[in-house]
Amino acid sequence: MKKVLLLLSAFATLSASAQKSKMEYKVGILSPLPVNVYQNVKVYAGSSLLEASYKYSTKVRLTLTSGFLRFQNELGNDFTNVPVMAGARYSVNNTVYFGASAGVAFFNKEASVDSRIMYSPYIGIQKGHVSADLRYLNWYKFNNANNNLALCVAYTL
Repeated sequence: MKKVLLLLSAFATLSASAQKSKMEYKVGILSPLPVNVYQNVKVYAGSSLLEASYKYSTKVRLTLTSGFLRFQNELGNDFTNVPVMAGARYSVNNTVYFGASAGVAFFNKEASVDSRIMYSPYIGIQKGHVSADLRYLNWYKFNNANNNLALCVAYTL
C-alpha cells in the first residue's frame, strides 16, 4: 500500500511540475503489428515506453526516450532491451505530429549482444492527454539488424 501511495504522489508531482514548465512526460505501451513475416525477432505486446520532452518552440519538442522492450527470437528465447534515445518531435497541427529518435539499446544477459545502435522514426496523433503513434523500431550493428513496426498508445502527464 505504501508503494501505491508513493507512486500516486510521484505521478501527482510530475503532473503538477509539467503544467508549470516546458517539460512534458509520456508513459506508453507498445504493441507489435503483424507486418514482419520474414523477421526472426519480434517485439512483445505490453512493452513500455517513457518519454520526456522539452518545448523548444511552438511546433518543436526535443525528446529523451527510454523504456523496457521485450523480444522473442525464432528459437523461442526471450530477451529484453532498454533503449536510451534522444530526438525531436514536430507538431503539424494540434493533432498530428511526427518525429524520430536515435541512441543505444542495452540488452540483458539472455541476448547474444550487450548493446546496439537503435533508432525509431514515428508519426502519430494526439487528442488531449492521449496519443497514438506508429513507430518503426530498428536496432543494428554492422550487418546484424532487427526491425519492428509497433503501435504505441501513451498518456501525457
